[in-house]
Amino acid sequence: MYKLIIVAVIFLSIGLSIGKIVFVQKSSNELPIEEDQMKEVRADGYKFISPLLECEIGSKTGRLTGLNSLQKEVKNFIESEKNSGKISDAAVYFRDLNNGPWFGVNEHAAFSPASLLKLPVLMAYYKKSETDVELLDKKVKFEGKDILLQQAIAPTNSIEVGREYIIGDLIERMMIYSDNAALTVLENNIEPALIDRITLDLGVETATEATPEDFMSVKGYSGLFRILYNASYLEKRLSEKALEILSRTEFKNGLVAGVPKSIIISHKFGERELSGGIKQLHDCGIVYHPNSPYLLCIMTRGSDLGSLALAIAKISSVTFNEIESKTNN
Repeated sequence: MYKLIIVAVIFLSIGLSIGKIVFVQKSSNELPIEEDQMKEVRADGYKFISPLLECEIGSKTGRLTGLNSLQKEVKNFIESEKNSGKISDAAVYFRDLNNGPWFGVNEHAAFSPASLLKLPVLMAYYKKSETDVELLDKKVKFEGKDILLQQAIAPTNSIEVGREYIIGDLIERMMIYSDNAALTVLENNIEPALIDRITLDLGVETATEATPEDFMSVKGYSGLFRILYNASYLEKRLSEKALEILSRTEFKNGLVAGVPKSIIISHKFGERELSGGIKQLHDCGIVYHPNSPYLLCIMTRGSDLGSLALAIAKISSVTFNEIESKTNN
């Protein structure tokens, strides 16, 4: 009996040892990989997109560090502008598109997206065109029966009532000139559910009948640009085309005004005047810094569009100069 007990104890000890080894190995495998150990592998050969192929363990080399100082500078500037009465509120979301470091200032605050919602319309058409290959070449007529929202920043090139237009051309007009007439025609010629599907699929805030004017955040909206840049929702050629169109956006008083003229920015702006004379101006997009492309989304609220545009331009400038300094050292 004594020998049997000894044998049982020996086997139990061995079992516990093996179990401990397995547990340690399993626990080790399940430990989260630190972000600064990850290296993204991306496809080459594109101008506007950078499709993500895989993530692997890598070094910290080439990663942006020290974003706290930039975040603090942006936050202090916003507070200064608010204290001077030039703006009443602002939100900012920044993300390095090479490896993911980000920061936000009021990034969850709600604003009225206004013309920013033209981007999901573009994406809905492009998504549908993946199966309906003739869609973008179809012609539709602008009947002019719908009431259009007034635009303080009016398009310089709008479509004409009674004329037919190719859907692909209307999409470009809607994005480049932010033409509400082109938007109306496009919305009238696609199932509303397909537009809603974009925001639902991508987890972006979605408007409903009960949704207030202010419902979109900079962080939520920025997801659309990340998805285009990574080519993770649309086909690569369509993601590339979308960002190419956005690089020709006519509005130059926001993000574009804060960077050198040689820098390409694919972006969308939106403006809206709400009750009480409160105005909102937003500009979100990808800044193609040659060493470190980044996403910058800025939403502002105040009483004067000119002051809001200057605030966006300043934040864009501060951000670009900081990235320029860090990547050139």
